[in-house]
Amino acid sequence: MLLAEIISVGTELLFGEIVDSNAAFLARELGTRGVTLHRKTVLGDNLTRLTDAIGTALDRADLVILGGGLGPTDDDLTREAIAATLNETPIEEPAQLAHLRGLFESRGRTMPDINRKQAWLIPSAEALPNPVGTAPGWFVRTTRGTPKLLVALPGPPREMQRMWREQVLPRLPLPAAALEHTTIHTQGIGESTVAELLGDLTRQANPSVATYARATG
Repeated sequence: MLLAEIISVGTELLFGEIVDSNAAFLARELGTRGVTLHRKTVLGDNLTRLTDAIGTALDRADLVILGGGLGPTDDDLTREAIAATLNETPIEEPAQLAHLRGLFESRGRTMPDINRKQAWLIPSAEALPNPVGTAPGWFVRTTRGTPKLLVALPGPPREMQRMWREQVLPRLPLPAAALEHTTIHTQGIGESTVAELLGDLTRQANPSVATYARATG
């Protein structure tokens, strides 16, 4: 069983300015591929809290996925936090830097110096190409008693989803079996009544059964 945690990074998420659709997308993707997701966490742009959260997640999970914080500005701290957690020093990767410069030049622009951090890499990380943005991702292999995987993905959903499908999935040691789930809609009966009729089913681990109320169109 592959255990996973998701850490969504961005103060704008904590303020409710942006809905965390990335975590919902990744949760569905993991479930359909047999990966057990135990936790989803949202953190602001704070290096200490982010570093602590990554370390704790790596102690609990086999796969830790971070979304956001890969931009070029001072409040984009995902790379710094991963490096601090693993006690590794980032360096500029020449091929990544040349690629970034090429992206700006192809648009008739000069690359600002602050974008150089998007060419950083640590020894345990592999850069993940981003064909629709400037921020490459990281695929990190490390060990904390047992082998661990850490994936850093860009925040914009269009960039994140394409990188996930094209770059991350082929690198993951996915289980042979997947999780199956079915949603059954009821009408004219309360949630508590449904739970009472299901009886012991709602207290089992396999299959796991949950009841909830929601409006459907």
